[in-house]
Amino acid sequence: MKKHIRMLAYILLVFIVLFLFGRQMQTESGTVLSELEFVTYDNVLYSPEELHTLTEEQQAEGHVGWDYDYHDKVFSRVRTNQMILKLVPGKTYGLYTEQLTYAARLWIDGELVAELGKVSDSPEGFVPKTGSVVVYFTADEETEIVMQRCNFNHAKWNAVQFYYGPQEVITRQVQSRNFREISYLGFLAALGIINLGMFAGMPDSRRFLYFSMACFATMIHQSLQDPKVIMQVFPNLAWNISYRTEGITLILLIIFIFLFLREVYGDSPWNFIDPLLLGLLCLQIIGFLFVPTLYYTQYTVESEMFFGACCASYCILILIRIIRHRKEITGAQSYYLVGIILFILAAVGAITRTGPAHVDHLRIGLILFELTSTLTLALEFTDVQKAYQHSKEQETQLRQMNESMEQTKELQENFMAIMNHEMRTPLTVIAGYADLSARKLEEEEQPDEEMIRNLKLVKQEALRLGRIVKNSDESARMSIVSGQKETVSIRKLFVDARNFCLPIVEKNKNQIVIDCSDDLYVSCIYDNMLQALYNLILNASKHTRQGTIRLKAEKKDEEILIYVIDNGGGMNEETKQHAFESGYTTDGGRGLGLALCKEIVEKQNGRIWIESSSSKGTVMAISLPAE
Repeated sequence: MKKHIRMLAYILLVFIVLFLFGRQMQTESGTVLSELEFVTYDNVLYSPEELHTLTEEQQAEGHVGWDYDYHDKVFSRVRTNQMILKLVPGKTYGLYTEQLTYAARLWIDGELVAELGKVSDSPEGFVPKTGSVVVYFTADEETEIVMQRCNFNHAKWNAVQFYYGPQEVITRQVQSRNFREISYLGFLAALGIINLGMFAGMPDSRRFLYFSMACFATMIHQSLQDPKVIMQVFPNLAWNISYRTEGITLILLIIFIFLFLREVYGDSPWNFIDPLLLGLLCLQIIGFLFVPTLYYTQYTVESEMFFGACCASYCILILIRIIRHRKEITGAQSYYLVGIILFILAAVGAITRTGPAHVDHLRIGLILFELTSTLTLALEFTDVQKAYQHSKEQETQLRQMNESMEQTKELQENFMAIMNHEMRTPLTVIAGYADLSARKLEEEEQPDEEMIRNLKLVKQEALRLGRIVKNSDESARMSIVSGQKETVSIRKLFVDARNFCLPIVEKNKNQIVIDCSDDLYVSCIYDNMLQALYNLILNASKHTRQGTIRLKAEKKDEEILIYVIDNGGGMNEETKQHAFESGYTTDGGRGLGLALCKEIVEKQNGRIWIESSSSKGTVMAISLPAE
């Protein structure tokens, strides 16, 4: 419960910080001036001097506003825009735009103040470029702004939006805008680095990698959007490269978020959906790479609608999966769902244009989603690290238990070896002298028959005692089983074994499932059987990742059959033949686990064997007499 409260507090804190930061960064903006308010001359490139010498017929061709796209047969590829502003004479003003694209030249009062790309009335001389422009000028009573633009690489025109106002106002607006963009890009870079660092610490958890790549893709995509901060770092970046990269990074963002959600929630309910959506996204990337921009930009809106519908459909499928398996949803999955919902709400706000016009709903929604997901990933990372540390401690404890049992066995063997040596030697001597004495008595003229019989009996008993000592030595060398047998519930054995081993098997993202009725009992030494189950479960976990270890028991005739079933990599034939031999190992261990299990089970009148093993897993079986 504390974790849930802490997570919600984090999200609320971030929202408050974003709100306060946005309020603090609000500055006075210049007056908006749209290209649609300019007088536009289609299919001609007029200089300021030429505009002043136009005939009445030529002036009549100018129009304010335009509403045509690539479907129009008279789509103009070049145009000239003119605007006369009434400003305060002698005052310094600024003119700022983030959207000057294709190729453009800008004059203020006849002076060329900005040029992007190469303006030409033919495709051969046209060089596209895009970027932001900020210029300052001293106003006259009438200030003339003239702009030439040409577009031979895009199916549509964008309407440029300018901001003009006093120098200090435009300066603050540009600085505030740049600071917000750099802060946002730095925030995305930090999230990407954090998630990449967590992936380095947990390389098996690919969700960290996918989400870090999504953050980096978002960062690059946003740097290529207005005001195109990347152009300040790479001012000579070609328009063709920047435009294609902008589209590709958007698709990559969708792909990585898609892969991330698959890692979080699993495959969609219908298996064909995931590869179909991934294939369509890859086709879109191929289109961005090889299809001429003049062609595929004709379908920008349709493409956005199509992929928007695909993403919305996939989100609906995720919601269906969550509803169907709501009882199995973890706390982390709930947090990720909160981030998705926040982004959806922000998208709805953007579509319905709810709230202040200057608020970028999609960007805020993306920030909340990515930050919520990163916080959740960080919490998962912390939990896994704690579980890993706990599992290390449990593994150390189990290893110490096995080593202690092996040392006890070695002490027993050494003790019995010494006793065997010390006792068999005098017994051999006794038997030898008794035999020698008996034979000498037999050689006498009047042998004492009773004495001879007694000496032979001494020899016989000495030899028998020697055999007993030898047998006891061999028995001690083979057995470490000690304790009193008792009637034990199989389910209790399974539950206790699972509780001990669970933190260790979770390191490989495995789970332990019990399949056993409550009415199965065996007579055994409880501690020894528990030790055998420990070894079998952990041996299965070593060779299984993200799988299930099933503890199953059933009664068959007068036997209780116990199974430890995994879906790991299985054993080859050689390993199966030597699996129960002491010292035999394929994973760098000491090769004691299965040998100890065999000894424990057989000393309790049971059997242990490998039921089956393949690339789909291994089944270890134990048979004990039923109680």
